[in-house]
Amino acid sequence: MLELSLETKLDVATSSLRHGTGLFETLRVENGSPWRLDLHLARMASGCAYLGLEAPPEVEEVLDFLDYHGVVAGLEFGILRLLAVDGRLLLFAEALPAQNPDSVSLGCSLETVRFSGNPLNRFKTLSYLENVQLVREARVRGHFEVIAPNEKGYLTDGGRTTLFAVMEGRTLTPAITEGALPGIARRVLIEAGLASEVSLRWEDLAQAEAVYLANALRGVVPVGGLEGHGTRPIDHPAIKRAAGLLQEK
Repeated sequence: MLELSLETKLDVATSSLRHGTGLFETLRVENGSPWRLDLHLARMASGCAYLGLEAPPEVEEVLDFLDYHGVVAGLEFGILRLLAVDGRLLLFAEALPAQNPDSVSLGCSLETVRFSGNPLNRFKTLSYLENVQLVREARVRGHFEVIAPNEKGYLTDGGRTTLFAVMEGRTLTPAITEGALPGIARRVLIEAGLASEVSLRWEDLAQAEAVYLANALRGVVPVGGLEGHGTRPIDHPAIKRAAGLLQEK
């Protein structure tokens, strides 16, 4: 089992971090409580099994460790980071003062194509440059996020968020089989019956009644501007329902 640790210093000369071998999870903390730690640890455990790493500790052990060391104590709104590397599960936290924008613009990546058959798409590995490049491209092009298509032209996700589109009264999200990350916010919404997965192309979004992004850290971020497809309402009932669910503890 991975050893819980607050020590974040690593020896680059010997660490498996050199080759991106490891996993991470990023959790929202509100009033000292991590949001859905159980689901984050479950995804990390699956990744550890695939990479041949030791499993992370159980939820209660991690919570006891956080409580004993006061890692998230006093954090009204912040981030808890979990890093599985070199036989340890490193934990560290910080405040997150920035609020979500009221609405954002969204584009389709012109630079990055995800391979739908890559098994690493299912986990948050330390080999994360593909997502870093998506965030950079979005910034350069003046968007909050750009969505990466796969080799067949179907949409996956962005560098930080999962895509959701309301179409004909249904909220749809790109399928994991197309290369989308099985995000935690995505899982919560699907299990609650508020979303279902399907294969989507960028041109399909022209028919969307509303579009939003979501992740476990920020919750729901409404998309007001959709590149090539005009504007979309940011107060759609489906967006409000999703936002409410992801704000629950």
